[in-house]
Formats: sequence, structure tokens, C-alpha cells
Amino acid sequence: MIIGLTSLLYQSTTTLAHGRQKEGIIMLRRFLRRIVSPRAFLVALFLVIAATSAAAYALLPPPASAATEAATVKIQLENGHGSGVHIGDGFIVTAAHVVGDAKEVQLKAKAGALRKADVLWVNKANDIALLRTSSDGLGVAKLACHAVKTGDPIVAYGNPLKIEFVAAYGKIAGEPRETGPWKSVYVTDITTVMGQSGGGTFAENGDLIGITVGVMAAPIGFSGSLVGYGYVVPSTAVCELLARK
Repeated sequence: MIIGLTSLLYQSTTTLAHGRQKEGIIMLRRFLRRIVSPRAFLVALFLVIAATSAAAYALLPPPASAATEAATVKIQLENGHGSGVHIGDGFIVTAAHVVGDAKEVQLKAKAGALRKADVLWVNKANDIALLRTSSDGLGVAKLACHAVKTGDPIVAYGNPLKIEFVAAYGKIAGEPRETGPWKSVYVTDITTVMGQSGGGTFAENGDLIGITVGVMAAPIGFSGSLVGYGYVVPSTAVCELLARK
């Protein structure tokens, strides 16, 4: 813009002759007043803000769904707790290591009292367990029997440590792979801590695309330190176990 105005000024003062130089300068001044008028400035400012807001909105995480949040449960045992997700008709999917060898557990919904749930089966190879309880007051998560891609935005619900019913946002950081005790897990860039295991991980459209089961730990000395990557069992594995595929 400055270069363009300088060029215009130069042309007005050097190429206009025969008494028209003054007229050219006056025209230029009028042009400058017009492009920097308060109204033009406000319009330009509005356009810049609108463009910036649109770009920022595109970077926002997927919105939390009330039904998805209501499908999350807290699984309570004598020695700790984990998370689970209701997929309809009272069926709760969670991580196998959350329930262990228990035949019955206590569930807590976000908007309800404690209730009992029976452990129907446990699959340790996939670290998945299925429970059954009353569906009263529970939202329903839509189980998706398809894979997601690296880079897809996700949101994970759970009950980390002493905090209940929260959402963590991130992306799929790597394709399914066998690692540690898990047969197949996605790598995510969501930091996962104790209590989140068994919770649902959802795609941008609200589909349940996996179950949180663990976190990457870096060995430091004689112990390990949690790093910012989590592990999620793909929903395709859950669908196969439920014979939905």
C-alpha cells in the first residue's frame, strides 16, 4: 500500500505539466482522505476481525455433546475407579483392567445416584469389558465401526484422579499398533492419567471411535514418568467383540 501511494504521488508531481501539477496533488490528497476516512477504517477493521475470527473458529476443538457427556459413567471399586461409556440398552463398555476380576461394580452417572452393574465379560487381549446396568438417566454414545485417520480431532471423556466427568481434546497421533499389553491401540496426543481408563474417545461428529486404556510412560531412573501421549483401543475392535461388524 505504501509503495503504491508513493508511486502515485511521484506520478502526480512529475508527469503532470502545463499548470495541472497542483490539480493532481489536490486530487491525490482527496484520494488519501477517502481511503483513510473513519468509515473506511472501521470497515477494514471489521473485515480483519471477521477473517481472524473465522480462522480461530476453525482451530477450535469439536464441541462437547450433552448426550455424549451423559453417556459417560464413573466405575467405582474398593481399590480405585475408572471410566466407562454407555452404548445403549444398559450396556457399558470399559477397559478390562478397570474391572479386573470383579463380577459386580458400582457406577456413578453425571446426573444420578450410584447404581450397580454386572460384569458380563472381559477380554484381556483387547483390554475391553462389557457391563450391564439400568439405562435410566444415561445418554447413549453411538458406537462407530469404522477407523479414523491420523490427525483427526478427538475428545476423550473420563474421570481423571479426583476430577469427575471432564473432557480432554486432542488428535489421533498414530495409526493402530500393538504395544505393551495391548493388541491394538491408537496413539493420541491427549495426556491420560489414572481414572480415565475405560472412558470413551469420540470423533468430531460425536461417534464413539475408541476406549481409553493407557498412557505412554518414559523410563526415568528406577521409575517412569507420564508423557503427553495416550492409548485408545479402536472402536473397530469393540465392534468385533460385540459381533457388530
